[in-house]
Amino acid sequence: MVVKPILKYLLLLIISTAYKSVAVGINKDPVIRSVTPISNKTWENWNGAIDISPNAIFEPSTLQDLIDIVKLAKKNNKTIRCAAQGHTVSSLSVTDHYLVIVNNLNKSIVQNHPKYGWTVTAEAGMSLSELDLALRTHNPPLTLNSETVYDSFRVSGVIAVGAHGAKPSSGIMSDQLYSLKIVTDSGEVREFNEEINESEFNAAKVNLGLLGIIYSVTFRVQPMYNLIMNDNYVSIKEWLNANNIKQLLNSSDGIELLYWPFNGFNQSDPNHFDPNKDLVWVKNWVRTDKQVNITQKQLEQLRKTEREGMILQYQLLSGLLKNPEETPNITSSIWEDLISSGNKSLVLEAPDAFHYVPAEESLKLDLLEFGFKVDPDFSNVVTEFLYAIQTLYDFAKQGKFPVNYIIDLRIIKSTKALLSTTFDNDSEALYCQLDFETAYRTPSWEEFGILMAKRYFDKYKAKPHWAKEWEFIPNVTSYLSNVLSDQIKQFELVRAKYDPDKIFFDNKSLQEIFNIALGSKK
Repeated sequence: MVVKPILKYLLLLIISTAYKSVAVGINKDPVIRSVTPISNKTWENWNGAIDISPNAIFEPSTLQDLIDIVKLAKKNNKTIRCAAQGHTVSSLSVTDHYLVIVNNLNKSIVQNHPKYGWTVTAEAGMSLSELDLALRTHNPPLTLNSETVYDSFRVSGVIAVGAHGAKPSSGIMSDQLYSLKIVTDSGEVREFNEEINESEFNAAKVNLGLLGIIYSVTFRVQPMYNLIMNDNYVSIKEWLNANNIKQLLNSSDGIELLYWPFNGFNQSDPNHFDPNKDLVWVKNWVRTDKQVNITQKQLEQLRKTEREGMILQYQLLSGLLKNPEETPNITSSIWEDLISSGNKSLVLEAPDAFHYVPAEESLKLDLLEFGFKVDPDFSNVVTEFLYAIQTLYDFAKQGKFPVNYIIDLRIIKSTKALLSTTFDNDSEALYCQLDFETAYRTPSWEEFGILMAKRYFDKYKAKPHWAKEWEFIPNVTSYLSNVLSDQIKQFELVRAKYDPDKIFFDNKSLQEIFNIALGSKK
């Protein structure tokens, strides 16, 4: 009889085929349950500064996916870094091993907490615009207390790096958290909040991806409210002083000063490089019971017009990469168009006021930001804002134009989040955040950035924003290991507990900073 051998052969064939169907591997390693990498092997961040080809890229859509990815990484001796929308321009998302893109994790739920009132839990990949919509359409309508300017950022990204808005009472967005859940080294889901363990919560609130993969974050939210958003264009020479800034801050929910380079430039003026002729854009928000004074349709049209204007501006600024000497002519012309409608005031719902600039992904910029503690009399805020402007003019006299977009100043409250650039034991301390933006790859940008960093580091022990550019600054890792030494030592106790195998500790810059601070050679 030949039946048995044939049946045996068919059985082996079926088993072999079934095994192959589930053994789609990464470097021939078996897939665990739902984990399958996407076919794309390369990833690029928003401005193109980071372009990597990791071992595998995953786009999970469930919590189980995250758990399985961590288990697979442990099995295959791989490390993990995460990314969302890709707005981080430092190397935090860079890895040769597994890159996890969390954008498909985008669900949310609103609940009424017995202690904190209304809360919203959002999965890691939910954008702020999606979160705003979920809160706005809830009954009753709700809102966060402060947010970043751009609403395209994902919630896990703004938490992991300590991103912030312009509202002093709220500080960084992480300070609005009630809790967050992270898939750690063991593949377990750990919840961090101040009731479970306050010190671990302060580590998790700005974790740089070092504790695991953020699965969800839970914010404390409040009933929707309106803000008056004022935009005034004032003389730097006449208005910019410590007393005016302090008074404005004390009478507002938040303030922002924006400087457009060389906006007072006039080619026909013999003394055309004079910062005293410039204006500064003073923006402030005031909470109000007044009704919104612009319809949704009008707001959508306004955002559309603003977006079109931003694209046109960027095209002009990009042209300066080959002709930087034209910077004053171009930037002053753009400025004249910006202020042509004069000072203005709008009453908006809070999220619309927070996100006053439409998110336009086609604008590719270099970004640099430093935070330093505000003096009680606010004198150093004015000194450093004016110094930054004067430095642009000093560069211009040498034929160099390193910033062609904006210099932006915001003042926010300190935080207890250990790795935040605004960490302070004084809970009432204020920090000045100076932000520089220019068209991507503008000549002399790094030279300018290094000069500004040296000043702020030497004078204030200032710290750069983790998500923006800082790694080109000479000796920056040794500097940060020193100024963050105490916080790193506290953070490391938590990191070592939840990632003892260093699956998530896959970033050369952070490794250098931690190793120096901890006295380790590895």
